[in-house]
Amino acid sequence: MLLRRDCSTKTYLDQLFVIGGRLLRREVLLPDDRGVQSGRVLLGHDVRRLLGTAQRPLHSSRHHHASHRSLLEAVKSDDAPNGLVEAIFVPAARPVQSLRPAMRLASDIGCVLVVLCSRKVKADQVQALAAEMDAFVVAMDMDDVKNVLPVFETSEVVAGSRYERSTDLSLKRNLALMLSRIAGWERVFLLDDDIEDVEPSDVSAAAGLLDSFDAVGLKNMGYPDNSVVCHVYRELGFKQDQFVGAGGLAIAPGKMRSFFPDIYNEDWLFLLGGARWLRVAETGKMYQRKFNPFADAERAQSEELGDCLAEGLYWLLDEGRPVIQADLTHWRHFLRQREQFIDGLLESLECEPEHNGDMISSLTAAKGPCEGLRADPILCHLYVHLWRSDLVRWRNFLSDVPTGLGLEKALVEMGWSGVARVQESTAAAVILYSA
Repeated sequence: MLLRRDCSTKTYLDQLFVIGGRLLRREVLLPDDRGVQSGRVLLGHDVRRLLGTAQRPLHSSRHHHASHRSLLEAVKSDDAPNGLVEAIFVPAARPVQSLRPAMRLASDIGCVLVVLCSRKVKADQVQALAAEMDAFVVAMDMDDVKNVLPVFETSEVVAGSRYERSTDLSLKRNLALMLSRIAGWERVFLLDDDIEDVEPSDVSAAAGLLDSFDAVGLKNMGYPDNSVVCHVYRELGFKQDQFVGAGGLAIAPGKMRSFFPDIYNEDWLFLLGGARWLRVAETGKMYQRKFNPFADAERAQSEELGDCLAEGLYWLLDEGRPVIQADLTHWRHFLRQREQFIDGLLESLECEPEHNGDMISSLTAAKGPCEGLRADPILCHLYVHLWRSDLVRWRNFLSDVPTGLGLEKALVEMGWSGVARVQESTAAAVILYSA
């Protein structure tokens, strides 16, 4: 619980720190010659800037695990064997120019780029850009794509509720898994359309490590990839870590039996693989473009169920416990911690609402669904049960899928041959019509 104060007249710096597992506030009166405006409350990162490293940034509190890095194995790309990536998949939703880095990367590697398009980008735009850049690209509009995937119970349980997701990201990624399996690609790379400056050598290293790991992600050195709630935690001056995800992830489709649930943090659940944690490594680097996580408060609201589920399950893994222990007792405990965590963040922002309005709005939006889940944790418990059931459904589905057909026949098998826009490259090192 954060301590509160009257912040109407005096000049203060607020330092946030943890004592005995509790998030507290300490007031520090500054002399006027520091140049701090009267009544201006500076957050943790400003405290460190003005006073030096007065407070060591903290990874965790009793209410929040700010890092799950112990679950990863870091491998230098120079120490990794080289591997061949046969395809790069991009679930595109941003304007077509955002795909330039992906096309350049695919051309440098010598593989096909598969782009699943919706929202602000169309397949014909992608094809035109590919012709300009001499890239080997297969692009499809999601409006024209036949959905051949099974119906998941995890999607049905939240349908029509405030927890239902409005994006097609998980659908695109699951279709990428299926197409890869039918085509017979042994190593593919999943890449988001807001990622840039990826070195071909790092992708090759990630692919090479798949002989020893189930999945290998690139380390994000750009704008942090976190939930809105965790972005607030970082803005308050605490050290908030990141985790690997499908924004830059090498996988071996023939060995993977996991899928992407239609929920925020779907890639965290994908990496869980069911009852056991998959062996995951991190190597190389990538850069996510900067964005404003607080621009739309609905973003935080839409993330909350997925953030609670992923953080709650990884909480167990951090403590060396299996996800099978995610029973109602666990969810009651975790969701109580989560609600207190959000309440503490809100209190820390209250003294300066004119400067923190967007963050306050976002946290308030997240607090609603969090309170609902805390009051009735059965949804989290049920979702995990349905997710494990969906994993069985997905694996049974994959067992009936043909493999090793090559790209052309795979597109026919999925019913996409009439809608795919194919732009071949004059210098591509792959053959489109291989069986």
